[in-house]
Amino acid sequence: LLILAVNANPLEAYYYMLIRPLTSLTSIGEVAMYFTPLLLVGLGVSFTFHAKLSNLGGEGQMLMGALGMTLMGVPPIGDKLGVWSLPIGILLGIILGAAWPAVAGFFRVKFHASEIVVTLMLNYTAEQFISYMVFYPLRSGAEPQSAKIAALPKLYQGSRINLGVIIALALTVVYAVVIRRTRFGYHLRALGGSQRAAAYSGVNKNRYYFLAMLISGAFCGLAGAVQISGNTRRLMEGVAGDFGFSGIVVAMLGSLHPVGIVIAALFMALISAGSVTMQVKTGIPVSFTSVLEALIVLFILLGMAVSAAQSKRKKVG
Repeated sequence: LLILAVNANPLEAYYYMLIRPLTSLTSIGEVAMYFTPLLLVGLGVSFTFHAKLSNLGGEGQMLMGALGMTLMGVPPIGDKLGVWSLPIGILLGIILGAAWPAVAGFFRVKFHASEIVVTLMLNYTAEQFISYMVFYPLRSGAEPQSAKIAALPKLYQGSRINLGVIIALALTVVYAVVIRRTRFGYHLRALGGSQRAAAYSGVNKNRYYFLAMLISGAFCGLAGAVQISGNTRRLMEGVAGDFGFSGIVVAMLGSLHPVGIVIAALFMALISAGSVTMQVKTGIPVSFTSVLEALIVLFILLGMAVSAAQSKRKKVG
């Protein structure tokens, strides 16, 4: 209906949004630029959702991960480290990404503060800190951005698809194994299902809350490190885009299932990559994708509300 309202053909619009980006290796590379951070952030926030926590700080954690990668990649440190600047930078990005929500985890465990509020506030803190870094200590040239850093190896020349895709898919397998096949994953899901039942099973609630936030931040920090080394190659304001919010949509749309998260990340990546072509060919503005994301979230929440109401009726009955 929204597409018809601007006198456009819905079938044509969805073709350019969802099909056209998959018709060449070059355009697939553009999809991969969105797919990789979306998948990593989606996997990260899924850990907290399993424990009935909410990590809304993906953006800030990505920024800290990008900062870690930058610190190890810019001269003179990057020159001294050589080829080691990439793995060491990624590792530092993971550490900084994990440390950021650990603050929220600490306040949740010690003071019962809402992790939603704390992670959101930390997003703004990270944004301002990155602004300071690119305007002053890390500035290179006239523009507020860092010097170039080493790039992740490309999987195909002539396309922007790089090693980050392989890393993200490999970690999807790790996520599946941890959540479904390990004691930690079982306890995390038990805690999300019922705190009382988990306590009877000997689960330390505070410990698992903190670890869930830590792991979630590590995935988001990795997303930031991969984003900057595989895409922008410079630290600048807005480098995290809206991947923090979109990653939450990916996790919810994928129902926290590893295969579902991959499919949801691909779907969201297609929407993002295809929106520009859709605007050029049909005249539908890029902002339509934001409306589509909001509608997806709305329907997910409605579905969850209906499911909860049905479960409540069954218990009463």
